[in-house]
Amino acid sequence: MTESNNNTTLIDGQEQWKIYPPYEVFYIECIRTACLNAIESWEAINEIVSAEKLLKSNAIDTVDLAENIVNQAGIISKYFFPPRNEGQKNLIHKLRGEKLRNAFKIDDTHILKDRTFRDFIEHFDEKLDLFLNKSVAGNIIPPKTIYWTSNDINEVTIVFKAYIIKEFKFILMNKEILLPTVVEEIYRVYNQCIEFTDNGGRLK
Repeated sequence: MTESNNNTTLIDGQEQWKIYPPYEVFYIECIRTACLNAIESWEAINEIVSAEKLLKSNAIDTVDLAENIVNQAGIISKYFFPPRNEGQKNLIHKLRGEKLRNAFKIDDTHILKDRTFRDFIEHFDEKLDLFLNKSVAGNIIPPKTIYWTSNDINEVTIVFKAYIIKEFKFILMNKEILLPTVVEEIYRVYNQCIEFTDNGGRLK
């Protein structure tokens, strides 16, 4: 066995195969679960907005469902793009990320590399402090709100959490994320997980 500079013991041969082959199934399962969680939220959103009766009684739920998609995207992103560190520090995580990106055909232009998703779930309490640490000037709306289009939000509206129904857009603390593109990729990663699982829980 070898050790990196942060005293993480590597299994012999790990720098070559990056994830110990019998353990690949654990990463596949963790990614699959996060993908499925996001997919279920996406399908629930579409069910609500496509039925007038459901929309009247459950519209506000779309905010929570949309936020969950963003949170799960952040979790998935961490598996493929571990924190960047110099030299040998956290080498075990670097190797894992390389292996998973190669297996799932994910490059540096991939949407899940966008730090936006991870920023949504990291240090949220501190971001909330900063968001609220200013004088109130504008329209104060409920903590969770829905809109039909972005045009319904005026320039002085302070948005904490909102979902834009016709644009499939989630807003958190005035920052916007369009969901369809990231959800499309989450579906692809999920289907790849199923393929790997059918292959005996091994990465190709």
